[in-house]
Amino acid sequence: MNGEDKTIFEQGLSRLKKPVLPLVNMVQFLYLTGPFETIEDVLKRLTKSVTLEGVLYEKPQQMLSPYAAFLKEFEVIKGKKKLSANLPFIVNEKDEPVAKRQALELWIKQQILSQELETVNSMFCGPCGCVLCCTGPNSEFDAASGFKGKMRHEFFEIPLADREVDLFALPRIDTDESRIKTAQSDPPLQLDDDPFYKHEMALYHWKNGWSLILPGGSVCPGLSVDTKKCMVYADRPQVCRKPQIFAYILEKTADTAKHSDGTLIPVYMARNKVLAVWDCPYVRKFQDEIGAFAEMGGLEPVFKKSKT
Repeated sequence: MNGEDKTIFEQGLSRLKKPVLPLVNMVQFLYLTGPFETIEDVLKRLTKSVTLEGVLYEKPQQMLSPYAAFLKEFEVIKGKKKLSANLPFIVNEKDEPVAKRQALELWIKQQILSQELETVNSMFCGPCGCVLCCTGPNSEFDAASGFKGKMRHEFFEIPLADREVDLFALPRIDTDESRIKTAQSDPPLQLDDDPFYKHEMALYHWKNGWSLILPGGSVCPGLSVDTKKCMVYADRPQVCRKPQIFAYILEKTADTAKHSDGTLIPVYMARNKVLAVWDCPYVRKFQDEIGAFAEMGGLEPVFKKSKT
């Protein structure tokens, strides 16, 4: 890493060096083994610096503050709080149900790590200047992102919530046929005897919801061609706020389970990993730091290609 990298990425690197999960594990241990009625009682005691995994945390109370609502879910274990209705059904990699306490711990840590990594990503993404996530395969911006040659994908998909569709003034494909398929279906959705991705950029309503499809050579309409900046940044879709370093403690499956009240709830599989997308320039640049970040939280770092 050269001097310039160290300067522009200093804030993000500083956060990677002090992951929050070691503090979360400490709070959980203190709460379960100590005479504490609530998580707040534990947090009130964390007024001095602590050293965990060889790392000094100067202000642990302040660092944990953004995650207090998630941490309070641990109070279920002592019967001080009711089990959240949002808790999914969780299985291990052998497809066996995990114990309720373990499921609760995994769910809490997935939420905390997801929130933390969104913050970390924002510290890297801006200084990085990459627009790979905003462009279709082999667009004019590929060179700026550091990629050469032909990509293996025919299109890129940007999933959208219903409320996010209006951000884009594009044609909408919403038909009976589109609603029984997904963007990954084989054979693909056909429009005028051609696969959908051979057509111009558009919004599609699939079986699993809406998405913006970026065919080869296209650019997200929210990206300024002149400045290479997002023009809808403050209101950008939720998926665009996600990091290229993902919380992969849990992976959502296609299955559902029946809740005690008869409602169907999603099923997640325990993975206990941090997943980093290798296509991203800052992931490649800081592979060692990301690996150390994951391992400090007791997780396995996994690097995987996505688009290229």
